[in-house]
Amino acid sequence: MDATITIKELFSFVMYLLGIGLLFYLIMLAKNINKVVLKARQVVEEHEKQIGNTLKELPEIMANTNNITDNISHITDDTKELIEKVSPEIDDILSNASSISGKVDTTSEKVLDSIDLVTESVSEAAFAIEENVRSISDYVHLVLEIIDIIRNTLKRK
Repeated sequence: MDATITIKELFSFVMYLLGIGLLFYLIMLAKNINKVVLKARQVVEEHEKQIGNTLKELPEIMANTNNITDNISHITDDTKELIEKVSPEIDDILSNASSISGKVDTTSEKVLDSIDLVTESVSEAAFAIEENVRSISDYVHLVLEIIDIIRNTLKRK
């Protein structure tokens, strides 16, 4: 069997196949869309009361949202004004804190120097007292020896 196929016939055959494939795809798409619509309808039917209540409360919710937005806007404006008013005072506070910090540093250095000086003075005084106690001990020892010599001399006479 010999049959000749022209390009036009081949092109028509391919187009019919593509058309059939597209038709099959559209049928599957319609079937899936139908399933989604049925599920959506089922969800809407199950939650019909809640959806109705929400739709009834929606204007009130929107009004509350607008009020909240207005309040936030006022709070933001008030905060900006407060920051602008307080900003110079904060700079002054920071400069005062820096000044106080510098004064505390110099005062602590002076206190440490004074403590070192007092420590040295007390140490020197303690050494001097120790030296004097040794000297007094030596003097007392000498006086006792002199008394012994005098006593011994008096006993011999």
